Amino acid sequence: MTAPVSDTPTPSLNDPVPFLDIRDLRVAFPTDDGLVHAVNGMDLTLGRGETVGIVGESGSGKTVTSQALMGLLKGTRAQVGGQILFDGTDLVPLGENEMRPYRGKRIGMIFQDPLSAMHPFYTVGKQIAEAYRVHNAVSAKAAKAQSIDMLARVGIADPVARFDAYPHEFSGGMRQRAMIAMALICEPELLIADEPTTALDVTVQAQILDLIASLQAETGSSVIYVTHDLGVVAEVCERVVVMYGGQCVEEAEVRDAFRSPAHPYTRGLLASMPSMADTAGRLTPIPGFPPSLLNLPQGCLFADRCPVSHLVPDDRCRTERPQLAPAGGEDHRARCFVPASVLAASGTSS
Repeated sequence: MTAPVSDTPTPSLNDPVPFLDIRDLRVAFPTDDGLVHAVNGMDLTLGRGETVGIVGESGSGKTVTSQALMGLLKGTRAQVGGQILFDGTDLVPLGENEMRPYRGKRIGMIFQDPLSAMHPFYTVGKQIAEAYRVHNAVSAKAAKAQSIDMLARVGIADPVARFDAYPHEFSGGMRQRAMIAMALICEPELLIADEPTTALDVTVQAQILDLIASLQAETGSSVIYVTHDLGVVAEVCERVVVMYGGQCVEEAEVRDAFRSPAHPYTRGLLASMPSMADTAGRLTPIPGFPPSLLNLPQGCLFADRCPVSHLVPDDRCRTERPQLAPAGGEDHRARCFVPASVLAASGTSS
């Protein structure tokens, strides 16, 4: 069967070539019940030094997209298609050995759960030093000195002593800082932060976000935040990509997406957030459930939960899948048949 053509527009001659250009990324996992289509035509561009947030419900494909970008699905049963153009090189067809110069060196990742991401039998310092020595021909002594310096840079008190501590001897915030140190010790050009503030209290969360921002300013790296926290995106990101059912349903500058969302799902996410101004009202959930990734619907993946699908004639939302299209503002695109002006006039949030 011929693979569908990506709906990502070709950059004009006046636009710089994106540092990262993900085109029609598809990831499926074979199971006893059939193929689980975790990512279904994901598109994303990122410039050098830019910060982009990827948001969506659990199961929307955010983390799988990051794993594919890091090459962590190579050697597994996952079926990966499409293109991941990183600085002009397509990472999808690369083998494990060809991917090693990129993973950890040019592309770093802060994993969602640092306690499970770090090996419990090795000290924190040894693991950071190993990440450095893999990509740099230095002695163990030099790698240790570099690791201690990095621990100090991320705010770990007494880094010389902490170098020999084990992950379980660190608090949650300290483990997250150690993961950041490991991800940044080789000064990657692209950093993927997968839920970097999950399970942290608000004070530590603010410290972690400030830390990543300051280190980004030092190195000039690009950052992708993978999160369900729209507050984090509003605080630190320039653009936001909203994922649903394994694909991008809206992409815009953060201010445009929050002020004038052009997809019903984005409107639902914003409406479900608690508000300081409304202390008496109840939260507004999005009704229904995400589509089954084993049996995706023929039409729009959000149609069964959409409050405005009735505005589209001929039941088009359930028979035809919408493509990303301009949605009013500059560089604002949405995957919806309902025009952004009509959606705004409907006054419907979920």
